[in-house]
Amino acid sequence: MKVVQLRDVRSRLRPGRPVRPPPALSGSIPAATRVQADEAFDDRVRMRQNMAALIVTVAILVLGAWLIDSLRHYSRLQACIEAGHRNCAPLEPKLQPSPYSFR
Repeated sequence: MKVVQLRDVRSRLRPGRPVRPPPALSGSIPAATRVQADEAFDDRVRMRQNMAALIVTVAILVLGAWLIDSLRHYSRLQACIEAGHRNCAPLEPKLQPSPYSFR
């Protein structure tokens, strides 16, 4: 049976030396460059928000137009039924019989 000393295991787990960033990355960034970077980031965020608002607005307009069209159609249908007409709901073109089917 082999016994592993605790000192040997600990010495393998310790890193040799600490990792430090290169000097170019640890230096301070000029204030003008930092301001430009912040403004560019703010512009990107603002453009994303504007695009999301545009998409939501278009979706609301399309759904609103569809809803108004549906309400108008059902209102006409209800008025036709209340008037006592029998052919209030026209058939879809694919459900109508063909003029050539009764030969």
